[in-house]
Amino acid sequence: MQNWIRINQNIRVARLDSDDDWYASSVQDINEREFCISVPLKESRPLVLSKGEQVKVSFIADMTRYEFITKTRGRRYDNIPLFVLAMPKEYTRVQLRDFVRVPITLEVDYARIPIGGKEPVFLKADSIDLSGGGIRLLINNDLAAETRIIIKFTIPLKTGPQEIEVVGRVVRIWADERTRLRQAAIQFVKINRKQEDLITRFLFNIMSEQRRLR
Repeated sequence: MQNWIRINQNIRVARLDSDDDWYASSVQDINEREFCISVPLKESRPLVLSKGEQVKVSFIADMTRYEFITKTRGRRYDNIPLFVLAMPKEYTRVQLRDFVRVPITLEVDYARIPIGGKEPVFLKADSIDLSGGGIRLLINNDLAAETRIIIKFTIPLKTGPQEIEVVGRVVRIWADERTRLRQAAIQFVKINRKQEDLITRFLFNIMSEQRRLR
């Protein structure tokens, strides 16, 4: 697990009996037996942990969500107050890119990849859903399967908007039943790890908010 927990890694922490009442925190220090986190906060309210108390921890790294239960070992002060948690022996992991596709409407600019050094000509579209591996668009023109396109959109994260520009491949295109437009399923074929993590964090935040409102 210590290979995946990293300093400055954003995590969520919840008491074991809290019914998923998550607080935001981050990793500040790591060794083989334990790791230190900043005081978890939720809307400025701190989560105060006691020595020996068990907590649930969840975080995303490399397109994977990790979840585990661990024990609070105490407190430490290193310029800021920290809680010391035991490194878990067991954890669960879920590959998000393969399974998470969230319905979301975003303004998207897309363009065929130009030939001969020409500037790309961008068109407007709306997204229908998004995952770490692709996006489904509602477009008003036709694109043949296997067409490579540039896709630009902005995701609103809590830390501020993040612009994403990737290259995608049209996997399938079909008529939308409710409009005269067409739906295009796009697979991202040129995307870096940071962009994948940003998209996954954005989708994870949406799903967390949806669970909170249920």
